[in-house]
Amino acid sequence: MRHLLPALACALLASSAALAGPGSDLADSARNIASQARERADYAAARPGAPASPIDLDDPLQYDLDQFSADAMRLSRAIDEAGGPIDLRCIFRGMSGDAASRLEALNAAETAADQARVYREISALMHDAAEIAPAADGEALPATLGPPASCPASRD
Repeated sequence: MRHLLPALACALLASSAALAGPGSDLADSARNIASQARERADYAAARPGAPASPIDLDDPLQYDLDQFSADAMRLSRAIDEAGGPIDLRCIFRGMSGDAASRLEALNAAETAADQARVYREISALMHDAAEIAPAADGEALPATLGPPASCPASRD
C-alpha cells in the first residue's frame, strides 16, 4: 500500500499536466501578472502625489505583459483555426490589445496615483483572463466548417 500511494500521486500529477493546455497556461500567467500588479498598485497608491516611474525594459512585469499579449493573440488565432467560438476568439484578441495598451498607459502616467489606477486595471484584466482562459482548452473548441469570422467592432 505504501508503494501504491506515491505511484498514484505521480499518475494524478501527470494526468493533470496532460489536461493543461494553452488556455490553462495563459490563466497561470495571468494570475502571476495580477499578483504583481496588485502589489505595485498598493505601493503606488501609498504615495499618490509622487512622480510616476516609467517601467524599465528589463522589468519582469514588462516582459510578462508583452508575453501575455503575444500568448493571448496566439490563442485567439488557434481558436479561429479550430473553428471555435467567435466570441472567445474576440475576447482573447481584445485582451491582447488591452494588455499592450495598459503597458503604454503605465509609461504615460504622470503620478503614482495614475499608475496605481492602471495597475489595478491590469490586475482586473488578468483576473478576467484567468477566469476565461481555461475555456479555450479541450472540448470548448468545437471544430466547425467555414471561413474565419471577424470580431465585431466595439464602441467605447
